[in-house]
Amino acid sequence: MVAQLLIFKLNPPSYNKVNSDFKDSSKNLKVYHQNIRGLRGKLSQLSNILNSELSHIICITQHHLKDFEMDMTTIEYYKLCTKFCRHQYKNGGACIFVHESIDFDSISTNHICKEKDLEICAVILNLPMIKIVFITIYKQPTGNYNYFLRKLDSFFKFIIYPKKWNLSSVGI
Repeated sequence: MVAQLLIFKLNPPSYNKVNSDFKDSSKNLKVYHQNIRGLRGKLSQLSNILNSELSHIICITQHHLKDFEMDMTTIEYYKLCTKFCRHQYKNGGACIFVHESIDFDSISTNHICKEKDLEICAVILNLPMIKIVFITIYKQPTGNYNYFLRKLDSFFKFIIYPKKWNLSSVGI
């Protein structure tokens, strides 16, 4: 498994602390990304990595799970906040888990997701001093590149110009 760990300002979560970690903006926020190429059978390995990394956000691509399997997937101390699962084709998918001590809102992306072409999940972290949007994206190499760019461009414009947000249409 190849993993990426991004570190921002905020502290890694301590599993016996709650929101107190987020009151000091001089601490580190840890984001763990894994293109896991099939989550089934790898949860214990992922949990071992997460226990040593203590990340706030977990972004997973290519989980290869169906909706009902993703809904039943649990990672201790984390909440599944958004997911995309394929229905027509095998494999693929994307999801974001957030540490249970963090307040968040999911952003609906189902209207732009298209299997193989753009599999995207997004979440807003509601931290005490700031709101941060996290996005995880997967595009199959054989997917439609023009669709990917066109829809991603419109989604980023939507995120950059929040005054135009229709919060009921994005699931917030």
